[in-house]
Amino acid sequence: MSGNFYYFFCNHWTQGGIGFAFPMGWYNGKKYEKTFSTSYTIHKMLDSADMYPGLIASLELDAYAYEEVEKEDPQCIVRLKKYLSEGRASIEGGTYGQPFGQDYGWEPNIRQLRYGREVIQKVLDYNVDAFLVEEQWYHPQMPQLLRKSGFKYASLQNQNSGQVMPLNEALIDWEGIDGTVIPAIPANDLMVSCVRQYTGYDEYQKRLEEYERPLLFQWVEIWPPGMDWGASAVPFEKAIHQVRKWGGQCTSLAGYFEKELPNRDLKKYYLPLDQSNYKNNWYQGGGWGYDGDRVIISDQMAEHSLLKVETLAAMLGLLEEKENSQVHAELMVLWKTLLILQNHDFSVARSYRAITEDGLVTNAGSYGVVKYEALISQAQKLFTEILTSSKDNALLNNELCFFNYTGISHKRTVSFEIENQNGDNLCLYQSGQRIPHCITSQEEGKVTGLAMIELPELGIATVNIIKEEASSTPYDIQPIIGESSIEDGDYLLRWISGSWGIEITNKQTRETVEFKAFTGPIGKQNEHGGPFPSLSPAHEIFTFAFDGKTHCPDQISQSRIKAKVEASNSIKSTLLLHCDLLTLHTSNTPVAFAQSRVILDHQTGKIECESYLYTGVPLALQCHAVFKHGLASAKYTRDFPFGEEETSIDDIYANSYLRVTNGKGDKGFTLIHPGVQKIELSRSQNGGKVKHLLARDQINGEYKWTFSLYFGKHSSSDSARLSKQSRATIEAWKTNLLPKNTLISMTDKNLLMTAFYQEKDRFTVRIINYSENITSGYIKFAALLSEVFLTDFTGTEVDQRHVSVEKLKDSSNIELSFEPWEIITIQFKK
Repeated sequence: MSGNFYYFFCNHWTQGGIGFAFPMGWYNGKKYEKTFSTSYTIHKMLDSADMYPGLIASLELDAYAYEEVEKEDPQCIVRLKKYLSEGRASIEGGTYGQPFGQDYGWEPNIRQLRYGREVIQKVLDYNVDAFLVEEQWYHPQMPQLLRKSGFKYASLQNQNSGQVMPLNEALIDWEGIDGTVIPAIPANDLMVSCVRQYTGYDEYQKRLEEYERPLLFQWVEIWPPGMDWGASAVPFEKAIHQVRKWGGQCTSLAGYFEKELPNRDLKKYYLPLDQSNYKNNWYQGGGWGYDGDRVIISDQMAEHSLLKVETLAAMLGLLEEKENSQVHAELMVLWKTLLILQNHDFSVARSYRAITEDGLVTNAGSYGVVKYEALISQAQKLFTEILTSSKDNALLNNELCFFNYTGISHKRTVSFEIENQNGDNLCLYQSGQRIPHCITSQEEGKVTGLAMIELPELGIATVNIIKEEASSTPYDIQPIIGESSIEDGDYLLRWISGSWGIEITNKQTRETVEFKAFTGPIGKQNEHGGPFPSLSPAHEIFTFAFDGKTHCPDQISQSRIKAKVEASNSIKSTLLLHCDLLTLHTSNTPVAFAQSRVILDHQTGKIECESYLYTGVPLALQCHAVFKHGLASAKYTRDFPFGEEETSIDDIYANSYLRVTNGKGDKGFTLIHPGVQKIELSRSQNGGKVKHLLARDQINGEYKWTFSLYFGKHSSSDSARLSKQSRATIEAWKTNLLPKNTLISMTDKNLLMTAFYQEKDRFTVRIINYSENITSGYIKFAALLSEVFLTDFTGTEVDQRHVSVEKLKDSSNIELSFEPWEIITIQFKK
């Protein structure tokens, strides 16, 4: 060979995922308690630079790893910094927690990139310029996110979890949905798997000759001794010598770009989501459906918990004109915890061993769920402390306050609880107007109920509690209740007898969606995994499929699905289906049962479709929730972080929602899922089906999956707004710390706030134009701003040419122009 190629030798490891499986061990006479595998993999890679002169030892680790190694093995960090300064090692990737970013929320996508680069700069004094896709983080907004996070280059090559659209190019200009371009190495055929060991690159010789000065990428995984891949670089020795013989030039990832870009005229490529070929369930012990997707569901709840407390802290900092450094420090710890839990091993390898801080040996999925629950609890505790800490917070017994942190004004049904009251002649008012409400229970001087309120974009909705003789209001709705049906002026819910089907009909548009909470086979498993060889004679009922039509011992399976109206009032009504899946002759207590609920909100039109499953023994499932519709020539649009795309394939995943419209575009619905992202689409000329995977393989315990269904002709921003407000947690509080109107508002509905937070004396508001159109609008602040900056995600100021600030008596207006799908970060001081 002519030697006209480059060689990239890169080791992949993570402290936050598989690192939890190997916390303790001995290396070079030192005992490690927490970072054994990570310190070991770093040292062995640096050894490779000594063993094979000229080789650059590249590391693609989570930034969290460097923080932890610095605590336990500071000499490892000293050694690494020396090799970096000498050009014998490099740091690639640059994320904090190595996530499958397309599975997670908007702000975590940004924080993973920003915090990752910041931590590496702080610990190693090293700037990461080249993003490496790791075990696939891909979606069409990545070029914009990378550029605004400080990355100059990107690689789309990865070993696992599917492969982004293959391209036989050495380098491309990767174009994002907003038009941002970043130089990138596409998913070509020059990445060599870490399993290819003790051999050379003979079969790659011809491939290399077909490219112009390409990069040959050797993926390496140095596991602890006794595990996979040889525990050092030695298994690649023959290949390394062959590269030297062929005249290949060893390089870092950024070094390749720096040397080649001046000599290149790159082709521009937009890579659609349909071509991501992403499979997070490639590994047998994790991925979509594993343990009912508890990890993704928990992550979405935790993210909103952090956004809520972060927004509250910023609002109080702005109003009180001070920064609470302790709160900021606590928030940073919580955010980093979330980013660690988003590590890809919690997604794809949930059955991996994990050893907790207390020494308990469990699996990554169970460890992750417990940590998520603790994170949500810590965030809620911090929220409560902030909201109730001020001495000036004089509580009013006749008021309830509801804090909206989403940046989206909307009608919402909320729960309330009033102490030392009874429900007689109790009325609720907002802004001087009576609001719809109902009492759901009264006991021991406490009243609980439901009310429909109007929430401001960012601030407090205040509800006044008044005792008066109440007459009916225009909002009072008396639904028509049948034995297994519910009807109001807009919607009809009807059970399809003997099945899991519930028909949901929009009476105004004559659209019907049939919801089946469960479909698919059921099998018994033994508690150690694997199929149960036979049924016990004690089993009176055991159904082998949710449809009840597959062989069952009692032969009367269809009659076991029962329907009833569980609850009904002027605010909400619930239709319930119940079926015992596994019972015994010897006890009336079911071993396993399933329930379906469709909850109709008479005031807002929101429809919740719930699948609930309990099993006291391990069951083997391949279980889906199915939404069948009659929209002719239907089009399906799924979202990804900060964007969406109409899909032309049937085997898909959606970050948070799927929008379905008819061919004419005048009818449809948005379906928001709880974190079960895997979808199978079925298409026909006169309708179709949306099948969400709920669970697969072994499950045990309690599971609840709640979808939100909204009928209507929705735009991109409509669907995003519905998704964001559906996931929000809005609770009743007693406080007077926050303004009774909105603090921030926007004049164009396509503009959505993604974050509001405070760092020292600066406040940050991030906004996206969630639209394919150029959009101009005002961002209005109910405060006087002294300085305004446009920045990237790192806080670095950028071009100010399209920002205009108007200062009024006690408020400020910022006029901005947005490109399609553009994300703009505004920083200001008060």
